[in-house]
Amino acid sequence: MAVVLTLAGLLPFLFGACCIVFFNSGVPLPNLLMAFVFYGAICLSFWGAVQWGLALEADPLVISTGAKRFDTARLVLGVVPAVAGWLAAYLAFAWQPIAGVVTLAVAVPVLALVERQGWRQGALPTGYMGLRWIATAIMECCIVVVLLARLF
Repeated sequence: MAVVLTLAGLLPFLFGACCIVFFNSGVPLPNLLMAFVFYGAICLSFWGAVQWGLALEADPLVISTGAKRFDTARLVLGVVPAVAGWLAAYLAFAWQPIAGVVTLAVAVPVLALVERQGWRQGALPTGYMGLRWIATAIMECCIVVVLLARLF
């Protein structure tokens, strides 16, 4: 079910990228880019919320030594993606939409790499990173395609 919901959650991102690159939809391109960036910001916030959920659960799924240290790191990691998403949205709104896309292009893989480090230390459930890499790869491909389409 998690795989199906993850892929369904990526549909607006894929649709947005396709609209930006392929279609003459009648919607001004800056509006499409803004929607694309805002959905990326929402996805980053969601991934941060996953970390908060793991830190605050009563019966931990992952039991490891140093659980307090992991919980503190999870709480911090839960806030950073939301701030990065806000920064992307702010840059897109206040400056140029493409600046928000560039911010997402950096934030999405960096967050995945940080989570990978936590996974390697045993702080995340077993199947989480496989699903996370799929979502990251799809999002990053969409972001790169949009960047290439807009910059060249």
